[in-house]
Amino acid sequence: MEPSHPQMLKAIYRRWRAKRMGHDMKDQYQPIYTWRETWPGEGHQDFSGFDGDQPFGRVELENAADLKPGMWKWNATHLPWVRKEIMPRSGSEETSREACRRVEEHYKKLKAVHGR
Repeated sequence: MEPSHPQMLKAIYRRWRAKRMGHDMKDQYQPIYTWRETWPGEGHQDFSGFDGDQPFGRVELENAADLKPGMWKWNATHLPWVRKEIMPRSGSEETSREACRRVEEHYKKLKAVHGR
């Protein structure tokens, strides 16, 4: 599925903004798994991570009503095969990429502990 025109513009803007702020996109974490909008078409900064068809986590931008506005909160979702939890299973990061990294690392640890 090709990105829509607004999505392409957002991606271009993010790269421009990152460069302007002194961040090189090559230095940012590159997600390993697939990330999709949790509520497609509604314009929320809310994404779910998938390993194939298996959802494993979520990241979302906290708004002004939340405890840490402007931060990206991350959390691991319930997986039916998990018998031993690993903590922490949620937290906050300054960027969406870092929040994705935390969820993906948590998921990889769970898979290793459970022999998957």
